[in-house]
Amino acid sequence: MRNHAKRKVPIAIKLLLAVLAVAVLLGGGLFAKMQYEQSIMTPLATGEVIPGIYAVNNGFVNCYLAGQGDEYLMIDAGNDIRQTKAALEQLDISPDAVKAVFLTHSDSDHAAALSLFPDAQVYLPALETQMIDGTTKRSPMGYNQLDREYIPLEDGAVITSAGFHVRCISTPGHTPGSMSFFVDGRYLFVGDTMSLHNGKADLFNGFYNMDSAAQEESIRNLATTTQPEYIFTGHYGHTDDVDAAYEAWR
Repeated sequence: MRNHAKRKVPIAIKLLLAVLAVAVLLGGGLFAKMQYEQSIMTPLATGEVIPGIYAVNNGFVNCYLAGQGDEYLMIDAGNDIRQTKAALEQLDISPDAVKAVFLTHSDSDHAAALSLFPDAQVYLPALETQMIDGTTKRSPMGYNQLDREYIPLEDGAVITSAGFHVRCISTPGHTPGSMSFFVDGRYLFVGDTMSLHNGKADLFNGFYNMDSAAQEESIRNLATTTQPEYIFTGHYGHTDDVDAAYEAWR
């Protein structure tokens, strides 16, 4: 009867298997964390929020339209082109009527549906360029992407589009180039610069912020320099009680 010696697994393969196991565990944990963070967000349903301002729901995120009739400007562009297209059909707004898209930052959940608006002028904060040109990583996984020509926006710039005047306010923190847009001195679109909890302005989810300390300063700056009638966020709805939202920040 022949004895068979056990084959030894090379150390290199053992190490590789161990690394793969750790990667799977970390990846699973990261996915679970992302799912949780998204589950606590409270975006608006698709519809006209107030006269002339429309929310577009993409699951856990909103983008917005401002306008009436044949011309609209858009704040951010949505996380999914199919959901964005379906929402516009629900609103009876043609993608061709969108004349400009103002991106609060370059994360994919705010820019992924840009191709639905091939004729719209795209605006991106100038300081956000670093997130898409290989200068600054969004995460250990890599850089953001934006396969579209755009006009860079500087802090304090005022752009006229679709009959609206859009004032650009640099609000870094979520990303270095994050920007809020103050439209006609009435509507403040902040993207992921803040959340709203029980009508109170607060930091956005720290899990996604690149610099929460900078975001604190950005919220304080908005609270002391703007008095809009409405604040619209990317993931936490809107408020028309601005004094209550800003109370802790003044």
